[in-house]
Amino acid sequence: MALFSRKKHHENHRAQADTVDQGQQRPRQTRILDESENEQSQLADTQADATLTSADTQTDAVTKSTVFNRTNGPFDAAELDGPGKRLDAGSLWLPVIPQAQLQFSTDEQRKNILGVVYLLGDSALQLQAFAAPKSHGIWDQVRLDMRTSIAQQGGSSQEADGPFGKELIAMMPLPGTQNFAPHRFLGIDGPRWLLRATLYGRAGADAQAATPLLEILRNVGVNRGDMPLVPRSLLPLKLPHLPKP
Repeated sequence: MALFSRKKHHENHRAQADTVDQGQQRPRQTRILDESENEQSQLADTQADATLTSADTQTDAVTKSTVFNRTNGPFDAAELDGPGKRLDAGSLWLPVIPQAQLQFSTDEQRKNILGVVYLLGDSALQLQAFAAPKSHGIWDQVRLDMRTSIAQQGGSSQEADGPFGKELIAMMPLPGTQNFAPHRFLGIDGPRWLLRATLYGRAGADAQAATPLLEILRNVGVNRGDMPLVPRSLLPLKLPHLPKP
């Protein structure tokens, strides 16, 4: 499994559960990149700092999700005996996939890791974990706010039933072009956390290409920790130590 060096986002913003990436470029099969080449890599160089609209002012309807049964994953840290063979990236315990490449996206100052991306062929899976209240899940409301954010960016979205419950099927504008790219946004509510996954590249529209990435998602562990955090705030990530060959 190849580990990419850090990838900087040009837009400096606070990652939140309802912030939507703007038109990530379609991934290509590529070798490990250094920092200078990363600036021109297949992943999007721009993130949108979405302006969120309060649910009280929205007219869009959202279908309430049935609580997803996580018996077969994704897992809470309390359900696992430590990371095991997974990579310990802080709030995310990541499955080691030999044929995949792994990238960590950072903010402008390269101080905070904003997300993890698995690259598999011409498909990608982005993972982010967020804080949630103890009393209830937040994916239903986050999904509603994301639909507003996507529309504000000039994209479109619709709800669909997926293997992890309700998800969003979206067409996102590619920055600097008049083209759109298919994305799938999935959310899984856990104990005081929300795990959000984004499929793009070929997997954004091709169910067969998405299958191995969804299997990765199913094997992720979320280490929420006991720290008090504002709901929807990003759970902290760190660069993991790669296992010895």
